[in-house]
Amino acid sequence: MLTNNRLATTLATTTLAVLLAQALIRPVRAAEKDAPKAKGVQLQLDSSSAVVLEADRNGMPAKTKLIPTASYDGYSLTPVVDGIRKRQDLSWQDAAWASEEAESPHGIEIQFSKPQHGGRFQVTWAYDTNGDANVHWWISRDFVIQVKAKASDDWKTVLEVKNNQSVVGSNPLPDAPFSFLRIYQLAGGGHAGRPNLQTS
Repeated sequence: MLTNNRLATTLATTTLAVLLAQALIRPVRAAEKDAPKAKGVQLQLDSSSAVVLEADRNGMPAKTKLIPTASYDGYSLTPVVDGIRKRQDLSWQDAAWASEEAESPHGIEIQFSKPQHGGRFQVTWAYDTNGDANVHWWISRDFVIQVKAKASDDWKTVLEVKNNQSVVGSNPLPDAPFSFLRIYQLAGGGHAGRPNLQTS
């Protein structure tokens, strides 16, 4: 259970992808309404790109496993778990995970080593500056956050966003225990400039 910890999943974005800069789980007291069941979206996870944490990191307990959908060439999940907060000086591939560019759902599944409950999932979408003072945000327009208690359970939707325009979102998570969390972008739901790219 998270009591005083934060889950800080760091992702970033480039002109090649929509990337998530930070995701945080913080304890909150929020009454959860029954979340609707997922609509059966199947993410094609890439087990060969999975990362298992050797120690507590970014609020996630040791032995937590993160599995992405297929990555854009040269990208990995390292930026999601490296704990680096200042990302603007990193190269694109060191600053972000990016999905392959295909018209399908893209995202990351987090399999916690211990059940979690409550808290918030904070999403700060990634950005790039292309070497100038103007920041270019790569938000996902259409994305979903879901949880479940056991592998055999159906996913329960915590949040489904359409036409997102916010660069930061802080989303309450269920008080009921969950061991799995995923965030994914709907097919074609990325930034208008590259709608089939995502990072989460």
